[in-house]
Amino acid sequence: MKMSSVIFLGTGGGRMVVLNQFRSSGGFWLNLDNVKILQDPGPGSLVMVHKLKLKPRELDAIILSHRHIDHSNDVNVMTEAMTGGGFHPHGKLITPGDCLNSDPVVLEYIRPMVDIIEIKEGMEITIGSIKIKYPIKTMHSCDTFGPIYEFSGGKLGYIPDTEYFPELAGAYKGVDYLVINVVRMKTDIRIRHLNISEAEKLVNEIRPKKAILTHFGLQVLKASPGLQAKKITENTGIDVVAARDGMKLEFDGRESLDRWV
Repeated sequence: MKMSSVIFLGTGGGRMVVLNQFRSSGGFWLNLDNVKILQDPGPGSLVMVHKLKLKPRELDAIILSHRHIDHSNDVNVMTEAMTGGGFHPHGKLITPGDCLNSDPVVLEYIRPMVDIIEIKEGMEITIGSIKIKYPIKTMHSCDTFGPIYEFSGGKLGYIPDTEYFPELAGAYKGVDYLVINVVRMKTDIRIRHLNISEAEKLVNEIRPKKAILTHFGLQVLKASPGLQAKKITENTGIDVVAARDGMKLEFDGRESLDRWV
């Protein structure tokens, strides 16, 4: 059986946590049936990749959920790393259109190095044996999309930055594993991010086998992400964990994410 895993290159979210690097902010690295994907390479992604002895030349794709710095800062350098400085163009860069158009995040000189795919709501693509679906556009301050990855071990959904809205749970219903960004403990209407209570509601409505909380803002760090995950587990009956920088979770296709490295 092909082994699949997710490695968290950073679990920090929100300006204060990222700017002060209270948690790293490099996104996460997926190895799904030997297809390697880097999701949301924020500040320090390149550094964490080498610290954890991962090999960027092995990447098949880099994916951005949206253009904000804590999700996209290292996209250009990671694209160069994936393509050997551009001397070996390959792979895909999957991104919302507003990362390419006015005030672009993806630099022009990088673009010939990689096959660029613009995300559209409802889009489905295949990389190797992996199917990637974009079920819904989230409600954030710019175009934001979270994929569902379908691989031999099940379906892994990623809910990126968004405010809560009723259709969100239905879009991710049926996933086996759920990565969910939780920036705040309490809602601030000026900041369109999920709070911990809304994250619990989504976990309870979607009911994956396992949920992984990440992208913690300062409020959540002060309240202990691990403690908050434990409370959600107690309230929902769903196995919920709080990601840590450098944490690796492996899938074996038969059980929940149960190997901690």
